Amino acid sequence: MLLRTIFLLALLAVTAETIVHGAASLAQAALRQRALDAARTGIVTGVGSARSALASGRTPAPVATCAYADANGCELNLQTTFATPTPAAAPAPSACPGTPCTVMLQDNTAVSEGRAAFIITAAVSAASGAPLATRSAIVTFRTFAAAPFASIVGGTDASLSALLNGGSGDDAGAPNTLITVEYDQSGNGTATSGNVWQPIVESPASAAPAWER
Repeated sequence: MLLRTIFLLALLAVTAETIVHGAASLAQAALRQRALDAARTGIVTGVGSARSALASGRTPAPVATCAYADANGCELNLQTTFATPTPAAAPAPSACPGTPCTVMLQDNTAVSEGRAAFIITAAVSAASGAPLATRSAIVTFRTFAAAPFASIVGGTDASLSALLNGGSGDDAGAPNTLITVEYDQSGNGTATSGNVWQPIVESPASAAPAWER
């Protein structure tokens, strides 16, 4: 009888320990999934922050937020940072199709079209400071002297770019995106071209940060 009781107690202890370990594993899995979701959200909000900063003539600043909190306080910390990508050596401009292509910028002072690119990195850590997830994106913006001041050209998942080693696409120079300037003399209907073209090479390859954990 005593032996049976000991056996049952041991079985209950093992079962309880298995349940506890299983619950802990599920909690860790849920926390890591939240970390991945927070990293993706951090990239989206980071793109918006970068655009707003460019539109107001500023450089985007790092942002630290709590991505997830429960009764115990903040469980996931999100740090979003911005860096300027370092382009690889690019060949001379060439005609499309193909990469690289020549992009025509409108350099007239009324437009002053330019480019600004950022590596946006969202890093998520646990309350203990342990890293849980990192995601990065390379985003390029068209900048202007007039509203909207900055608009997205394109972007790539920089975590994947570690394999692809490509830059974000740029369609400037296409008929539907090319900006032209002309001066119209009042009253006589005579127009004079005011275009000042500045050609650049489209999307030189950029160094990419690490893969997402």
